Amino acid sequence: MVKLVLLSDLHITDGEALHGRQPVAWLRRAVDHITAHHGDAELCLLLGDLANSGSPAQYRALRNELRSLPLPHRLLLGNHDHRGNFLQAFGAACADALGAVQDEVDVGGFRCVLLDSHLPDTAGGSLDGGRLERLAAVLAAADRPCLLFLHHPPLKTGLPAFDAIGLKERDAFAAVIAEQRRKVAAVFFGHCHMAISGTVAGVPAFGIRSTVYQALPNLADARFLDAPGLPPAYAVVLADEDGISLHHVEFGYDGLVVASAAEQ
Repeated sequence: MVKLVLLSDLHITDGEALHGRQPVAWLRRAVDHITAHHGDAELCLLLGDLANSGSPAQYRALRNELRSLPLPHRLLLGNHDHRGNFLQAFGAACADALGAVQDEVDVGGFRCVLLDSHLPDTAGGSLDGGRLERLAAVLAAADRPCLLFLHHPPLKTGLPAFDAIGLKERDAFAAVIAEQRRKVAAVFFGHCHMAISGTVAGVPAFGIRSTVYQALPNLADARFLDAPGLPPAYAVVLADEDGISLHHVEFGYDGLVVASAAEQ
């Protein structure tokens, strides 16, 4: 059984609060909770919007906080990020031959394929500049099931606000997946600050909640509905040859928990 931890939309600031919450403080709580409950995971993936405005200081703060994380980890970029400042803080080795922050990591019987969908100066995402072709090549060469990770949703969510700023090459992405359907086990993304489930070319796709603040699904119009009263969360993925499950962990919940024996 492979166990992964996913965080998304950390939005580390230069010290200011977002909707009354301090992003660094909530990341620290998430790291402490992961350490206490999921320190046995093989890998932690951070799915973009690591920083709120992409300043060098924000990436330095993130780097300092991640020193406490007891898991190997990989980071992806979102629309709020700045590729140059990120690479300055975390090292030029994080970039591939295309200059993108993406990689492949084998974990157990799966290959984690990290995709850089960051497109400078826009809220939407893209896999242009050879990034989509790189995905096609990685899948064609894969000798094991692949789990794909990126920031922007690569499917139509039905949420007008987010569909306007999702992955630009949504149809082309789906075509690449369809070509290698048997090699792709699941797709994971962030960006929307809410739990979303769907499919891409028949492959399960999961949207991850934010470690800072959540949003409500607005199906009626193109307004964003931030809901800072909802609890932050990270996700835990369990995967083996029988299937995949995803669990949203509300690490900031401090209310009543009632344990009971399983029914026979």
